[in-house]
Amino acid sequence: MEVAMSRLNRWAAVLASVLLIVALAWTGQSHARADQLSDAKAQLAALQEEASQAEEQYNQIQANLDAASARLEQIGADIAAQQDKVGVLREQVAILTLQQFQDRGITSTTTLLAGGDQDQVIQRIVVSSMVTDTTTALLQNYQLGQAALDDLLTSQQTTVDSITADKAKQQELKDQANQKVKDTQTLINRLTAAQQVALGVRSTVSYSPPPPVQNGPAAQQVVDFAMAQVGGAYAYGGVGPAYDCSGLTLAAYASVGIKLPHSASTQFNYGVPVAASDLQPGDLVFYYSGPGHVGIYVGGGMIVDARNESLGIVYRPLDTGSSFTGARRLL
Repeated sequence: MEVAMSRLNRWAAVLASVLLIVALAWTGQSHARADQLSDAKAQLAALQEEASQAEEQYNQIQANLDAASARLEQIGADIAAQQDKVGVLREQVAILTLQQFQDRGITSTTTLLAGGDQDQVIQRIVVSSMVTDTTTALLQNYQLGQAALDDLLTSQQTTVDSITADKAKQQELKDQANQKVKDTQTLINRLTAAQQVALGVRSTVSYSPPPPVQNGPAAQQVVDFAMAQVGGAYAYGGVGPAYDCSGLTLAAYASVGIKLPHSASTQFNYGVPVAASDLQPGDLVFYYSGPGHVGIYVGGGMIVDARNESLGIVYRPLDTGSSFTGARRLL
């Protein structure tokens, strides 16, 4: 009997050890899965922030391009006006100087042969003592006009070069952002369905439309505009019919007569700060440092935002996690 009990105790001890080992292994696997999920969450947040920052820089360069294009157009108009002015002065100089040379017995043929092109002739005339003070003043005005024209032409070329460089930088930023989006999708594809749901990158829920807006017709119009774009295309620098994040908010607010800049970080300076717990439909919600991303709160715990070229414009739950920067109310 005692031998049997001893054997039973040994088997119980062995079983307890096995169960302990299994429990420890399970706990280790659970910790490993938790660590994997935590790492994936951090990587996703970093990739999404980097993509958003590239988008924001793209829009800042676009603002520079818009200003440069306007400047280039103005320079072109100034060049045309200055060319007309210089052309008139050139004709006046030619008439007066040739008349004075002829009065002194010097033919126009002799003058031209002694010169070269007309600007060289005019330069020789300026330093000679064969012209009157009136003609000298006219010649000097011509030279000043020509110098001003040269400066405008130089400015035009500098602006063209700047535009070319900015467009190249924009393409570089677009490529960077697209690569981050691809890297994000690659990371998501490596996760299990359960992990994707846990990270909020995959949903098994069909979201109901937002409730009716209670804070005024302008807010309702902003929400209606945003909801009408859901499922639409994303475009870098887009302000319609395809949009980027700040292009969507810009267009939504333009529908109620409010003008916003095409920049998430600059839009963050508009309106008044609002706590996440006090959001109302139509409020702008911002994400990442900068901030680098903006969406529209539409009520019911949901937002509309233009995500990227892969996802387009989406209707999704409000995220007030670590990437949430703040909110602004303009209505």
